[in-house]
Amino acid sequence: MTDSIVQENNRRLGRRLFSLRTRALQKTQLEMAEVLRIAPRTYQNYERGEREIASSTVRDLHQHFAVDPIWLLQGEDDTPVFRRGEQTIALFVAAILLLEERILISGVTVTPAKKADLIELVCRHHATKDVLDVQFIDRIVAIAAV
Repeated sequence: MTDSIVQENNRRLGRRLFSLRTRALQKTQLEMAEVLRIAPRTYQNYERGEREIASSTVRDLHQHFAVDPIWLLQGEDDTPVFRRGEQTIALFVAAILLLEERILISGVTVTPAKKADLIELVCRHHATKDVLDVQFIDRIVAIAAV
């Protein structure tokens, strides 16, 4: 590949890293560097597209945050994609069932569109979790009731 293609690929990957960090994980660059066991400057250079990402860092992003490595390296847009397998699907199902139960118990009337938004919010929140976050679900049901 030519240098200009590599540089453009690095910039795109950097935008995806920035999106992952700020939109999905809500972490600082320093926190990301610490989790990935790399120097903060190295992480900053990845995000700015000034350095080609190491394969070990791609692996660590997948292991720590379930980031889809294909999305990270070649994604078409900046919306983070996660891949965790059956465990995540089971967690999503449990979270959605709990959301339904909490809505029923609260007596809140929720339009189908609002319910779809709540389900999306619950799934996005649980994309980086290993356990059901009951408090989060209770908070969003309370907000939906307002």
